Formats: sequence, structure tokens, C-alpha cells
Amino acid sequence: MGAVEKRGHDDVSMRDLFVLDIPTGDDLPTDLSLPSRHFVCLIAWDARNATNDEIAGVALGLLEQGAAYVCAWGPDCERVHDIIDEERAGPNPPADVSDVVMTTWHEDESLAEAIRFALVCAWPDECYAESCKSLLGVAIGSSSWAAEIRAAFSSPEQFVQRLDAET
Repeated sequence: MGAVEKRGHDDVSMRDLFVLDIPTGDDLPTDLSLPSRHFVCLIAWDARNATNDEIAGVALGLLEQGAAYVCAWGPDCERVHDIIDEERAGPNPPADVSDVVMTTWHEDESLAEAIRFALVCAWPDECYAESCKSLLGVAIGSSSWAAEIRAAFSSPEQFVQRLDAET
């Protein structure tokens, strides 16, 4: 718990897949040590008891370390999403933003569906296309969610095929 673990590689997106299992947002490492400059991030977090400052700290930590697309899942994930957007744009966003960090929230989906979205649908803005070669799944406060992400990232193609067959 607390260290970024490489779990696999997705041959479709050509991204290396990593999992981070931390007890609280305050435990986000200041150096994720991912192999690519930018990354897609899936955050699985029950943020109902998290303060706005704690969520903003996670948002800034991920953005400063290269998050180019962030998918938020779990109770209160819309607030997590909104705070990430606020931290990215700042108080006075410029009118002509050329490097958009995409964010989505997945309130009405299962964790498996959010994982599938991160694997299959999360394609960052064009300016990050060449430098976004990692997908980081962050589970905050739930080792069982981390285990589900870990299992999916260990065999992403099989995971997606299985989930697609079930729907």
C-alpha cells in the first residue's frame, strides 16, 4: 500500500498500467515515478468525508505530475471532478486554452464500468497524444477497490472482453 505498482500493459492504447492504493488523499506521493510525462488517471474514492482542501491537494498533486485525463468514480465523485476542473483552470482561466485536461465522473456506473471507460474511452487532448503512455488507477481508502483495479489492469484485454460480453 502506498507505492505505485506496475500491473500490466494495454496493447490497444499502448499504455503501461499502474495501481496506487492509499488510505487517504493526503497519502498521494509527491513523485509517482511513472515512465511517461503524462498519464490517464482513474480515481476510485468515497470522497463524502473528504474536505475540499484534501480533494484539491489530490487534484494538484495529480495535475502537477502530468495527469492529462482524470476519471473520477465513487460516492461524491462529481465533487471530485469539479474540484479537479477548478484546480486546473484556476480563478481566472485564459480564454484560449490549448492544452485541455479532460475530466469525467462516473457516478451511476459500477467500478468495473469506470475501469473499462479508463481503458477504452479515455483519450486525452491531442497535445498529450505522444506523451501520455500510462494509466494510473488510484484507490483511496479501499483496498478492495484497489484489488479490482489491479485485477483488471493485469489482463486488460480479457477484462474488457468479459465486461462487454456481460452487457
